[in-house]
Amino acid sequence: MKRLIFFLSFIFITTSYGQNIAYDFSFIKAEDIGAYDRNLKSKFQKVNQAYIDAGQILGWHVWKVVNGPQFPYTHLAVAVYDLDNANEDSEAPKWTDLFPDLTEEELEDWGEKNAKNRKIVFTTQMKNVAEVLQKGVTTYPDIAVCNFMKAKHGYSKSYEDFEKLNTKSISPNSLRRGWSLAKRIDNLGTEVSWTHFTVDWFDKYSDFLKARSGPSNDWASDANYKKFMKLRDLTHTVVFRKFIFLNKE
Repeated sequence: MKRLIFFLSFIFITTSYGQNIAYDFSFIKAEDIGAYDRNLKSKFQKVNQAYIDAGQILGWHVWKVVNGPQFPYTHLAVAVYDLDNANEDSEAPKWTDLFPDLTEEELEDWGEKNAKNRKIVFTTQMKNVAEVLQKGVTTYPDIAVCNFMKAKHGYSKSYEDFEKLNTKSISPNSLRRGWSLAKRIDNLGTEVSWTHFTVDWFDKYSDFLKARSGPSNDWASDANYKKFMKLRDLTHTVVFRKFIFLNKE
């Protein structure tokens, strides 16, 4: 099977496994980012690869916030799984088997230190709705610009349909390499701060800056923008850079 190439789902995963793919998102705040990055690479990457090899998840990805000290998190960890095969009772890999050179006491000490260094700010579950990739793009770029949206109460489908209608293709001359739309499936209601997000994909952070630094526009006078404003609010934008990208082969 060809390599899955992820983020917020999308064509390759849904084509290979059907239409019932979901994502567990964990937004994480690390105090010592360098130390946490080392833990992700040396420990969590191996553990999640074991989950993938055992067929319990389809992928595991970590994204790092770019230039975002104002945000309450530094990392986004994503587990990809098939809703049809989701099983909360699956046996977890044994850390002592994965790290035979460490004693249980050493692993417990490491776990305590890691827990003190990072905080899971919040978690949520997502499912993809749509995606468009620029012609010739065959893997997800390194930069994901996430625009967190809140659909007006009772208008989620209308909002999703209008998003898809307005992004049918990506110009071959565009710095933006793709676009994705995903929705939350874990929590609904008027008190939820965001219900969807779109992702603009770029090869480089500088490409994102160039795309956003063009002439200013009075979007409020645009007919499409007016309709968008009736269907959703853009709450905030966060830029992520790809850090770890594991997928089932």
